[in-house]
Amino acid sequence: MKFRFFLPSLWIAVLVLTCSCGLKAQKIQRFELADSVFLLDGKPLQIISGELHYERIPRPYWRTRLHMARVMGLNTIATYCFWNVHEPSPGKFLFTGGQDVARFVRIAREEGLWVILRPGPYVCAEWEFGGYPWWLLRDSGMKVRSQDPRFLAAAKAWLDALGKQLAPLQVTHGGPILMVQVENEYGSFGKDKAYETDIEKMLRGAGFDVPLFTADGDWAFGDAALPGVLPGANGELDIANLKKQVNRYHGGKGPYFIPEYYPGWLDHWGEPFEKVPADTVVSQVRGLLSSGVSFNFYMFCGGT
Repeated sequence: MKFRFFLPSLWIAVLVLTCSCGLKAQKIQRFELADSVFLLDGKPLQIISGELHYERIPRPYWRTRLHMARVMGLNTIATYCFWNVHEPSPGKFLFTGGQDVARFVRIAREEGLWVILRPGPYVCAEWEFGGYPWWLLRDSGMKVRSQDPRFLAAAKAWLDALGKQLAPLQVTHGGPILMVQVENEYGSFGKDKAYETDIEKMLRGAGFDVPLFTADGDWAFGDAALPGVLPGANGELDIANLKKQVNRYHGGKGPYFIPEYYPGWLDHWGEPFEKVPADTVVSQVRGLLSSGVSFNFYMFCGGT
């Protein structure tokens, strides 16, 4: 949700020394949710991820940024897919140049990284209209982020187009994509689980067959957690509470995942620059690493 810059070098070293395994050659096909951990080929995997939006990074720099993430000690990269970048006008989908998300995912694999996909269709991300294309507004009667048939038809077309690009790059097909997120922080917005379920079905229909997850503050799980979908708790550092809330809404079990761990905060014009002490972040990261909880730095690299 929030916009970040590169992580301080002081605690990058903590990750480099303590992180677990990364991607191995394309041969791994099995990624599962166990009762308390993620399993990769039957072995526990602690996801240590960093958010990096390919749309915010010029394509010539993609490999450098991804290489930095791996050298830092990350084993996974997470990215939103901004609908308005890929469909600037109805039915005109762009997946070339800076919009070539499949190429971005392949480079991540080449650099030894797994990938977590966050395709929305609503993403927030401090991005215009939350990632929705402007042309949805031409229909003044359409209600976005709802079960309005007109909106759902447009969202389905987007997710189907994305699936053609990325479904073949899931771990279930020999690629690096481990998980896909359903919607984004919906519990902060509404309570229409039927709408969320529609998005879940669209993702499955688009060919995404890896585990799905949601991302919300755990206080909003009641409004956003879906049956059979792993609830991820944004910003939660109380491990006992994290496990309690996930267990409550996920059949009494985990795994435990923080889709957005905040090593910093966003800045507003005219206000003091936000500063988070490096020692605080080091302490928090050590706690997460030692707990076995999987997490995603939001952000690893902010971009533009």
